[in-house]
Amino acid sequence: MNNSETQERVIKADKKTRALAVLICIVWACVGVALIEWVLPWGQEQLERAEPGQASRVMQLLVGFIFLSVIPFAAYLFWFSLRAVAHRQMPPPGTRVIRDTKLLEGDKAVTRGRLIMLMALLLVVLGLLGGLYLPYKIGKAFSDQIRQAPPQTNEAQ
Repeated sequence: MNNSETQERVIKADKKTRALAVLICIVWACVGVALIEWVLPWGQEQLERAEPGQASRVMQLLVGFIFLSVIPFAAYLFWFSLRAVAHRQMPPPGTRVIRDTKLLEGDKAVTRGRLIMLMALLLVVLGLLGGLYLPYKIGKAFSDQIRQAPPQTNEAQ
């Protein structure tokens, strides 16, 4: 065994990419806190005041958006794994990493790429199921409840 076979190839971390990743995480955490603190209570109050049919449509749109928003991420993962399989290298050439990463080559890289491809396809399927089927079920459940609800009478007369 010569020295080149025992030496592992490592892709060095890109400090600018790491700083950008940390900044993005901090921004998203702040956005999440703001949404939970201010937007969520306001939205809940609006839904409680809305008619059941309107509340149902809002919930359908919200659930659909949340699930369907996973699909662009899954598409990127699929594209990333295609590059890895094509180049037989994981991570693929030109990929910037945020920490020192051991380079996989050959069959191990192809296997990892195909596994990521499978996970990306699973994410697409789950995103589509959740984004299209759940809003449909929410609409059915609310429409059944609206039909079964007794008509409100004005008892103040």
